[in-house]
Amino acid sequence: MSVVVRIALLRPMARLDPAGWGPRLAEALITRSQVVSGLRGGTARRTAAAEEAVALCRRLVAERPDRHRTALARALVARAGVPDVRPTTAVIAELTEAIGYVEESSDRLGLVALATARMLLARHRAHLGQVREALTSTRLALRTWADVEPLTVDDRARWILTLLVVGECATTLERSDEALDVRRQAWDAYRGLPWRHRLRWMSVGANAAVSLAGSMAVHGRHRDALELLTASATNLEVLRSVTPVPGHRMSADALLTEALCRQELGDDEAADRLAATAVDHLRRFVDRTPGVRGSSLAHALRTHGLLLLRSGRPDEGVARLAEAVEVAREGGGMHLAGALASLVSARMTAGAWEDLEPLLEEFLPLCRRQADDLPEVFRPLLVQSLCAVTVMSAFKRGDEDPPPPGTRIAGTTGTAAGREAVELARSLVAEQPAYRALLSAALFGLDRALNRSGDVAGAAEALRECVALRRELADEDPAHRADLSHALGNLGNRLDALGRLDEAYDAHRESVEQARAVDGGLPPAEMAVALRNLATSLAALGRRDEAGRALAEADRLIAT
Repeated sequence: MSVVVRIALLRPMARLDPAGWGPRLAEALITRSQVVSGLRGGTARRTAAAEEAVALCRRLVAERPDRHRTALARALVARAGVPDVRPTTAVIAELTEAIGYVEESSDRLGLVALATARMLLARHRAHLGQVREALTSTRLALRTWADVEPLTVDDRARWILTLLVVGECATTLERSDEALDVRRQAWDAYRGLPWRHRLRWMSVGANAAVSLAGSMAVHGRHRDALELLTASATNLEVLRSVTPVPGHRMSADALLTEALCRQELGDDEAADRLAATAVDHLRRFVDRTPGVRGSSLAHALRTHGLLLLRSGRPDEGVARLAEAVEVAREGGGMHLAGALASLVSARMTAGAWEDLEPLLEEFLPLCRRQADDLPEVFRPLLVQSLCAVTVMSAFKRGDEDPPPPGTRIAGTTGTAAGREAVELARSLVAEQPAYRALLSAALFGLDRALNRSGDVAGAAEALRECVALRRELADEDPAHRADLSHALGNLGNRLDALGRLDEAYDAHRESVEQARAVDGGLPPAEMAVALRNLATSLAALGRRDEAGRALAEADRLIAT
């Protein structure tokens, strides 16, 4: 007997005898709410069934609270599992209520409801940027799934969803190795399901494939990622038809990953087209998903903007990033911080100084407010924002000189911002050596601020630490040689100013050597600067012939 017929038969019987037939009707309604249909109105019918189940179970609990709390929890979980457009905060409230009913449960139905509720709660908290709370929920969910063992096939699919939330949180926290591992585990587990259940849980498979492809792209496995995305294309098409809102959101993620891969493989035109399509996918649904409506679109706009910048289209890229900031302001948090970070960097590269300070006045306080709650995300962003202040304090703005030393920018001075950035970056490196490049950038910025304020000796000390870090990084990866060359050049200039001419010459000589060793060479203008610095140092030591040759080489570079 179909579940629809069963519900039709049970309704009048439940009206006559709620205590006897009500629980059976509730069970049938919960089952109906989980039936995915590609027909028009399928989601609305699932929602209606879940809401009827919740209302019925509430009446049952009111009459016999000792007997029907698990049924109410299951109905609430079923209601939360329907992919409609209710506010995320309302869904979280329902799931929290459901957990309260079964948190002390020991029977299988209660434990499955508890594990599923914790998984769904984690997923919605992750969408709101509440990553720590989401991770706590996933750990509890996985522990509960272990108590449910052995899992049914459907339970195993929900366990896979829990792993995917773990992967999403790990990605947010930039734990790329962990994200890759857990997503691989989820994908392998999905492929291990019987084929009929793979069809039933197609959305889980598509989610696992798209998420794993994203992690592969982060690890430079672009062709593997493209192959996986191609294999999931049919499933995504079905999902867009059956569950339009989550289907289009997942398809947008797939398009953005493919765009990044295509650009890395040299096809900028395809990357632009794919990212633009992802943005279009999300625009049509952004106003129908309250609670998380801006985050996906802001992410897509930011990704497209960065792709455009890398392909040499700065005006279009900056426009996309500015729109990403506007969209992200609705939700705030890490999505806004990421968009602001990208726009600040782009404006700085373009020399649009007049547009920078208002952005920094928003960016800095946002990072400070969130730095303790989510340090893995916001402390590196806070370092970046402070470094931007040091740059603004030291560079000319068009034809105008830099602001006088001590000028406050976004509420702080260049020197104060530089010192704070360095101390914060040092604490990051102490926990995670991957932040050494960020610390070297903070030291490089502090040098400029200290030198501008007249503390040349302090600037030289900052650069010595910066050079040591960049030398270490360049030994591990030659891509850091250009940064090492720049730091050595600045160190040579500070040592010249301090009258330590022999040390200055050594720094300038190595700066030129590192510049020559850069794969593909430095841009001619940057190479010329290194050579002219060397020429000045040689002249100060009385080695005028060598200085002349270095200067002549610099002039030839500029002429070309």
